[in-house]
Order: sequence, then C-alpha cells, then structure tokens
Amino acid sequence: MRTKTWAALALPLLAASATMIAAPAAGAATTGAAACTHPGWSNPDAGYGYVKGSSAPLRTGPNAGCPTVTTVYGSKLYYHCYVVNSEGNTWTHARIEGTQTNGWIYDGNLDDGGATKPC
Repeated sequence: MRTKTWAALALPLLAASATMIAAPAAGAATTGAAACTHPGWSNPDAGYGYVKGSSAPLRTGPNAGCPTVTTVYGSKLYYHCYVVNSEGNTWTHARIEGTQTNGWIYDGNLDDGGATKPC
C-alpha cells in the first residue's frame, strides 16, 4: 500500500516539475522575435557600397535575429541611413540596385562601413 501511495504522489509532482522546466524554453523562443525591431528610416544618404566578402543577408530589421529579406551577392547597394541597435552595432538601411528590394544590412558586412547619415 505504501508504495502505491508514494507513486500516486510522486508522479504528479514529477509531471509538474517537468512542466516547470519546459516553460522557460518556450519563453526563450520569443526572445529573438522580440529583439527584431523595425525602426523608421528615411533617405538622407546619397552613398552606395558593396558587400564585403561573397554575400550577406539583407534583413527586415537591424538585428541578426530578424528574418532575411534576401541574400546580397556582390550587388551595388544604395544607402538610405543607419541606426545603432540594442547591442551597439550599426546597421544600414539600403536598396539593391535595379530593384525595389530594401532592408537592413549589418555595417560590418559592407566594404566601406555603410551609410554616413543617421535615420
């Protein structure tokens, strides 16, 4: 009798602790999405540049956690402006030459360091 009573008490406690352990993981999954901000931008910069290296992602926001719009392969980018994100990194809002495709690119991926005018 004693073993059955212990098992009846222990199983719900084990299930509850497993749920408690799993709960933070679900909260952590939203951290990347929360980090993706979409600041306003304008076009005060007349500069342009190219990706340093073979390719770099153009993103929906100025953060590595933001979704990729497209990958830029050696195309000329027309710079609009830059922002400093929550990690202290500068990102340039740019448009790919010959297209209407635009988004944010990390300045470390640009051959000349990106836009010179703030958004």
